[in-house]
Amino acid sequence: MEIHRLTLTTFRGFKQAEFEFEPGMNLLVGINGVGKSTVLDALRITFSRILPEFTACEEKHLNFNADDIRIGFDRLAVEVHFQASGIPFQCNVSRGKSHDVKIKPNSSIILESIKKAGNQPLVVYFSTRRSILTEKALNRNRSLDNQSAAFADALIPRMLRLQEFTDWWLVQEELLDEKSDLAQRHLNALNDAVRRFFDWFTDLRVLHTSAESKKTTLLLEKDGVTLNINQLSDGERGILALILDLVQRLLQANPDLEDPLQDGKALVLIDELDLHLHPSWQRMVVQKLTEIFPNCQFIATTHSPQIIGEVQPTGLILLKKENDQVVAIQEGLQAFGLDSSWILKHLMETEPRNLRVQDQINSIEDSLEEGDLELARNQLDTLKRMIYGRDDEVFRLEASINNLEALADEVDSEEE
Repeated sequence: MEIHRLTLTTFRGFKQAEFEFEPGMNLLVGINGVGKSTVLDALRITFSRILPEFTACEEKHLNFNADDIRIGFDRLAVEVHFQASGIPFQCNVSRGKSHDVKIKPNSSIILESIKKAGNQPLVVYFSTRRSILTEKALNRNRSLDNQSAAFADALIPRMLRLQEFTDWWLVQEELLDEKSDLAQRHLNALNDAVRRFFDWFTDLRVLHTSAESKKTTLLLEKDGVTLNINQLSDGERGILALILDLVQRLLQANPDLEDPLQDGKALVLIDELDLHLHPSWQRMVVQKLTEIFPNCQFIATTHSPQIIGEVQPTGLILLKKENDQVVAIQEGLQAFGLDSSWILKHLMETEPRNLRVQDQINSIEDSLEEGDLELARNQLDTLKRMIYGRDDEVFRLEASINNLEALADEVDSEEE
């Protein structure tokens, strides 16, 4: 499954916008409220309506609501161009007084051939709630070993329902007792994916909380210490939940693949990829995900300059408000390999420093330009007190003042 183009018409804040997507990682960037999550919503709702047409998906479709229509209009439209099982498709979904869904090609022979295939095109959505543990009622379909299980609740904003995953894990362990090669491959794939992202995590396993209880938990070793999933940080748990969920679905959707991690294909939608992640993890998350799942296409939102700096120009989509509408900018964007301060200032249009400190730096530069070295020196002393020490900008400004003072002394000496 790979999406190539999305067009939104009078959908929420978008009057008309077109998005082009590349293989690998695609990042939606922009200020709060500009429509990044709206793009993900358009995709997940649209695919919920068309996946049952050509996959083993048996889920109820999601709906666009009347409130999704841009104010002042009576209809919204979403157009998606994508490829599934090597076949190009176009899908049009609109909502006025009712829903209208069209897919091309709509040949029953083509659609049924994909639906019956041993490997299924998959779309999975991860919301900002993915790290939150819940004991809400389980969807029993998730623990089944069939292709339809891969699609169960895949496109809703779900929390981490641990019991669903551990139930499925225990089924695999029971199959191991029957010498099942498939179950062994499943458990190996899960451990391999976790180990490749978290090289400090080992021995992932499921344990009953007591001999009498049916309740289970997930244990692992972290730097030699045994922890359960409740004891992990939100950042660790959020990434672990994403990896385990995606691996499980790829295994269920692709029973014929020898290596579902390497060869399994899915469109993966992630809201706030940087959620709860330390900047050092933000630096590595793009590379890790695209290495572990090389045939998956990711579309993610982020506010992190560290993550933005890890994505090639063709994978960046900047959303900006212009007059009364939101536009998608994809040409002329470059952030890969650039430092976070540059990305903050030039791409995200945000000063990398505290505004009072930046104003003080600007005042010093103005004084230098006007030749008032005494004032510049006093302003520099104030700056040093403001930031409790020195940094590269202080060194630069102090060097400029010293050089200009030395030059002024030379001029005075010559005049004498």
